[in-house]
Amino acid sequence: MAASQVSPAIPSRLDGFFPSAAIAGRRPVNTAEGELLGLFLNAAERVFDVLAIMAAVYCAYGLYRVIGTGSQVRYSPSGVLLSAAAFGLLFVILLERHGGYRPYVSLLAVRETERILRVTVESFLLALLVAYFTAEHVSRLIVVLALVTVPVFVTLGKWELHNGLRLLRSKGYGTRTAVILGAGTLGKRIYSALVRSPKFGLDPVAFVDDDPQKSGLEIYESSYQRKRPAKVLAGPVCPELLRELKASVLVIATPGPDRDSMLRLASTAGVDTYFAREDLSGPSFWIDYAELDGIMLAHLSQGQTRIAGDFAKRVIDLVISTLLLALLAPLLALVAALVKSTSPGPVLFRQDRVGKDGRLFPMYKFRTMYICLVLQEEGGRIERTARRLGIARSSLYNKLKRFKIATQVGRQ
Repeated sequence: MAASQVSPAIPSRLDGFFPSAAIAGRRPVNTAEGELLGLFLNAAERVFDVLAIMAAVYCAYGLYRVIGTGSQVRYSPSGVLLSAAAFGLLFVILLERHGGYRPYVSLLAVRETERILRVTVESFLLALLVAYFTAEHVSRLIVVLALVTVPVFVTLGKWELHNGLRLLRSKGYGTRTAVILGAGTLGKRIYSALVRSPKFGLDPVAFVDDDPQKSGLEIYESSYQRKRPAKVLAGPVCPELLRELKASVLVIATPGPDRDSMLRLASTAGVDTYFAREDLSGPSFWIDYAELDGIMLAHLSQGQTRIAGDFAKRVIDLVISTLLLALLAPLLALVAALVKSTSPGPVLFRQDRVGKDGRLFPMYKFRTMYICLVLQEEGGRIERTARRLGIARSSLYNKLKRFKIATQVGRQ
């Protein structure tokens, strides 16, 4: 009787929110398929990292031979292959120890990049220690070059693997449909984290919120572009709604609902449940988890200062930027000549920007706009500006309409 009373209301909540083909076209959830695909992807990622590191070592050795400075030390092909493979295995072991294969990606991959740099430095320190005790001579130039190529190759490899995995998840392979309960700040953060973490295997398709003012809103992924929207459905959440959405996971991102009632609801609907602790979701906290005899402990910190990782990142930034400036110098000179010849004014445009910890720093770019006084409306009224300048309103409007602020180079 209760089901017959609730079910007619379900189409009204979903009507206009999702195309029928979008729901009906989803691949059915197969737990065994998802587990097998997860195991395969975990193994493939580690193998891919080893191959990327081996390629980076070979690239460093090739650059060493091309540069040809100092006393060249020749290594046998088999020795280079074994050394690259051993270094790749060491790198993967250390990356595993530092949590580099967790199924989530942070915003802009900041933590992942920092972790790769830290593991790169640790791997080279251990490798040099082994080479010292085994009396193996290793060229310092190869070490310097490899310190640059290894993190670059690993980062590019992980990025390509991430894009490939997103493509697989978009086709529905090993993906479980998730509904997020709560469209507040915490729910939005969880949504963005799930969208950019295809390894986790959850596809959030909708929000459910009891606030009627949020019903119908579209929530986008936290990114530079507005993409991957998900709409907010009016609450309360019920088993019929979860079945209609073909959801297999309910993510609770609000402190309001009772946990026992939500577990009963999830059991009735046949879905898994994830809870997000509100007190552990502050944006300024870094959280690490440890399992202690079946008890999950959360460790909160304000971030850690890693001298070795910061120093390595600074060195790599300087080396890569210097090399890129040297390689792009002819192109930069050509652009500077075009800017100077096509419009009056300086070649470079300088502006203060806000950096880390709110500190200002000067930003330089090629000038793409004219240096001139721009006529602006005052208070949204063209008439007032026209009256002040003593010209007709239509004349000022046409001048503003035909006014081109971008230079010829800036429009290209």
